[in-house]
Amino acid sequence: MKLSGQKIQTEYTPLKMSGNLLITGGPSVQFYDGVNYVPNRAGTPSSPILITHDLSAVDPDGILTSFQFSTLFYENDTLIISSTPGYTLIGANAVRVEKNVPAGTSVVIKAVSELLDSRSGKVYRREDTTYLRTLLKSEAPYQMELSQRGVVFFDAYRNPNVTTTVTATLKKDGADLSDYTGIVFKWLNPAGLDAVENELYADAYSNGNRTLTVDKTYIDHELIRCEAWIGSEMVAFDTVTFVRKFNSFRADFHIPELPLLPGVNTLNCSIDITDRLGNIDVDAAFLVTWMVNEGSTERSLATGASVQIPVSSINLNAANLSIYPDVKRREAFAALTTDDPDELLTDDDDNVLTIETFGL
Repeated sequence: MKLSGQKIQTEYTPLKMSGNLLITGGPSVQFYDGVNYVPNRAGTPSSPILITHDLSAVDPDGILTSFQFSTLFYENDTLIISSTPGYTLIGANAVRVEKNVPAGTSVVIKAVSELLDSRSGKVYRREDTTYLRTLLKSEAPYQMELSQRGVVFFDAYRNPNVTTTVTATLKKDGADLSDYTGIVFKWLNPAGLDAVENELYADAYSNGNRTLTVDKTYIDHELIRCEAWIGSEMVAFDTVTFVRKFNSFRADFHIPELPLLPGVNTLNCSIDITDRLGNIDVDAAFLVTWMVNEGSTERSLATGASVQIPVSSINLNAANLSIYPDVKRREAFAALTTDDPDELLTDDDDNVLTIETFGL
């Protein structure tokens, strides 16, 4: 009796297949500014990209060591052939893209590769996709940088009342602008008014209104804003605030003739003032008035950091007699006004009259 036989067959371990799309020659994303594509994949000169289906296969049994793939490329599921505009098929598994994707859109590039296992006749299939897109790039914004910006402190005790300049520079895409044609610069006070026309500290414009000369004589704490305009549009601005900085100080005064001895006719009065930076020119930074207290009466005797006061000018018979310096720091000059604070006093040549101000 013949029994049914058993089929003899060989089983092979399935191949392990992997892959991805490799893009060379440029990025998958383009930018369009309304005129140009960056990078430009079409025209002359051009920067096309190459998309390669990078595949690998491994036979766990170690029998197969060489593999042959066949690859098809698709744009949005439409097969790319040799006559498809904007594409050139390269070799067995690559396509060159020679077209620009319309701004604001994208296309899907799909690669489908097949591998025939010659031992078993099984077909392995690998599919990978990538996206090509173009972003509509708006015009790069302008950035303004003032040569002095933010908060700028200056020493109130050491030659503070000098002029300085502030210059505006515009940048675009990180580079300094070389042509300022058609750009109007406005320098404004905190109220939004033209600085030169309305502020004593704003001397004059120069360099096509890009530079403002500032006289710090009239500045205590002032914010200045610079704006750049193209037509009716403000494209950039920056600010600087100048602040007169008063350091804390130490004052020591000396009258070596006190206590007063018979025959002394003059008091030599002097005062030294220092801060954390060192000695201060007292008369330049302060108004020193030497005062005498004669009982219930106080009056001034002299002004200055170093003075000589005749003893005969003092009522030595007064009760609670004392002498001391009254020290006030020099601050910014201010404009004189009428009873209306918005109406300035001027001389015959229409120059604004100013007065020095003092603080404790």
